Amino acid sequence: MLVGNWSYKINSNKALDGYKTVEKHFSKHGVIGSAIQNHHGTRTGSYTTFIGYENHEHFGDIDDKISNDENFAKDMEPYFEMTSWESMNFYRPLMHEMEPDPGIKHCFAQWNFKHNDEELLLKESESFFKYWMGAGANGCSVGWINGSNLFTYGFGVRFQSMKDYGKAQDKLNDEKVFANHSNFLNECEWIGFDLSRVLDSNWD
Repeated sequence: MLVGNWSYKINSNKALDGYKTVEKHFSKHGVIGSAIQNHHGTRTGSYTTFIGYENHEHFGDIDDKISNDENFAKDMEPYFEMTSWESMNFYRPLMHEMEPDPGIKHCFAQWNFKHNDEELLLKESESFFKYWMGAGANGCSVGWINGSNLFTYGFGVRFQSMKDYGKAQDKLNDEKVFANHSNFLNECEWIGFDLSRVLDSNWD
């Protein structure tokens, strides 16, 4: 799986209309799914549209079709005129434990960082998956980010509500679980932390 994500700022009363227009065209051309989120943290006030692909070739095929779709350009022009683009990245999961949970507008916590030892990163991530899932998360993922954030990692945790995230964060902080991994965490070059909420999605 490959996830393309486009982050931007747009008038809040037009964000969902713009996403629904994007979703209509990308679904027609065969993407895995799509979603829109808004953000708090590193990207407060921004939106991100996520598009799922099978791999880079699938992305290229869809992008060719979208680029040659006159209706897409015409339908999206009013939204592009009010959009301020911030970043575009691809996310490729290395470990992914996130079962479909349809009908829930999930919340996510995500940490972006650099690290020099991928084998150690994956070993540590196994422990962090268990911590977060045991504290109430219903999904975790860690993987490569490439694009605006060139060659970085993302660690994401999914919750059914922001309250669930807060309870989990409090629990793990109180239990001082992160202190047990301070050597690894101190080796990370932190890029940013972000909280986001799904506003709409056709992607289980």
